[in-house]
Amino acid sequence: MLDVLIRGGWVADGTGSPPFLGDVAIAGGKIEEVGRLEAGATAARVIEARGKVVCPGFVDPHSHSDFSLLANPTAESTIRQGVTTEVVGNCGWSYAPVTDASRVYMSGRLHTFGYDGPVIPWSTFGEHLEFLSGVGHTPNLAWFVGHNAIRLAAGVSGPAPTEEQARRMDGFLREAMSEGALGMSTGLEFNPGREATTAELERLSGVAGEYGGMYTSHVRNRDSGLLEAIEEFLVVARAGGEKAEISHLNVRHNTGAPDGGWERAVELMAAAREEGLDVLADTTPFREGLGQLSGILPPWVAVGGPEAAVARLRDPDTRARLRGECDRYWRFIHKGEWERVRLQASPTSPELDGLDFRQIAERRGADPWDCCFDILADAGPAYESILVVGTLFTDEHLAEMISHPLFCLGVDTFTSTLDGPLAEVMRHPLSYAGHVHYLTHHVRERGTLRLEEAIRKMTSMPAAHFGLWDRGLLRPGYAADVVVFDFDELDDVSTTERPHAYARGVEHVLVNGTLVVDGGEHTGARPGRHLLRR
Repeated sequence: MLDVLIRGGWVADGTGSPPFLGDVAIAGGKIEEVGRLEAGATAARVIEARGKVVCPGFVDPHSHSDFSLLANPTAESTIRQGVTTEVVGNCGWSYAPVTDASRVYMSGRLHTFGYDGPVIPWSTFGEHLEFLSGVGHTPNLAWFVGHNAIRLAAGVSGPAPTEEQARRMDGFLREAMSEGALGMSTGLEFNPGREATTAELERLSGVAGEYGGMYTSHVRNRDSGLLEAIEEFLVVARAGGEKAEISHLNVRHNTGAPDGGWERAVELMAAAREEGLDVLADTTPFREGLGQLSGILPPWVAVGGPEAAVARLRDPDTRARLRGECDRYWRFIHKGEWERVRLQASPTSPELDGLDFRQIAERRGADPWDCCFDILADAGPAYESILVVGTLFTDEHLAEMISHPLFCLGVDTFTSTLDGPLAEVMRHPLSYAGHVHYLTHHVRERGTLRLEEAIRKMTSMPAAHFGLWDRGLLRPGYAADVVVFDFDELDDVSTTERPHAYARGVEHVLVNGTLVVDGGEHTGARPGRHLLRR
């Protein structure tokens, strides 16, 4: 007898082909059969899917749910959208490896995202995965190891690690790769990775390449230096092997990008594919995006560690200098467009959370620059963990990215909850409705993509690219990660004015054959696995 039979739905199998009427049979955590089953087929659980869409579980190619998973192991906001696999460890950040040189910093960062446990009890990448498996988690996780974490663990600051430090970084990366990491990620607009030279990145990419690993990157610049950043990315990726991913390859509005810069960047990526590098990119669904407030600061602010940085941020002369030197990351801030930046979580000024910096300045009767420096300095050693959401993109740019054949569809955020510490960290629909927003806004309302093509870009396309060979399609023998949703009833619910609300319309979600969402409600099950590089 079958474990689960999903009967009579519109099956969008993940290939991009039009949906067809059919059934999906599940047994032993695998898909047993797809098509029209005999009427007498029986199962321990039958889900009547008439009029509903049945598709593979969504695979987020660029997630940061590893930030918040220990505070939210059931992945409430993302699993309720049908996200069954999240590719994590992105933008240079993972919570392993950890050494005495980085433990306090990494613990503080983890506590920012609701973790209330002790100082980080693991050291190696493998120990981290083992710890998470002991806790249990609802979604599957596929892992990159972060270059920032490797640099911190090796005690590296500045652009020139010693040979001993370089060997330590090599060793940390080898350990992670041997434990099944997909490869290495970098975040080259953030400390400490932004100080790394191309040569350092090539060396590490080569180490990952020895294991067949991928390279993925939040590249060094996505405005005035976009093309140079993509060229550097391709150099580093080629040093490692044959597969790579450009994280959220988009251009922020009014930040000085060259005319046609995005198109030329994509042409560079396409040319690299023609030369044999299997490279894709991913994008996001909203005009807004998540960021670090400290990202606007020039590198010299961080020299000497967090305490020195905080002292600089409080110094009036340094503040005067910074007003002229914060022309990086979100360059529209330097142009005075503070209304485009909304504070998400300030531990010392929670009354400001959710406000943009124009509103904050009015409330405090101060200049936006001084408000920014005050908020950063008040956070103390955790100043680099202050999150903001920026209005970054135009609708036209979103449409060209989402519809491009070389772009997977991700969200670039972390899973959250309706209340508790995580709700205080995220006050935007990004965490609550990003995946559903592709289907409600970009498919149903704007017609940017056909439904079946959007599903392909959210399932089989990222699964295949990241080597998750038994995910992303509804086929016999594949893992039973399956979603049943009512397309007409899909609703983001979450808005910028009322962000804390789960999306509606996703009625059933299975992970490895286990129902984790049933009738629109989370069952509490934690059947997720680590999907390790083979």
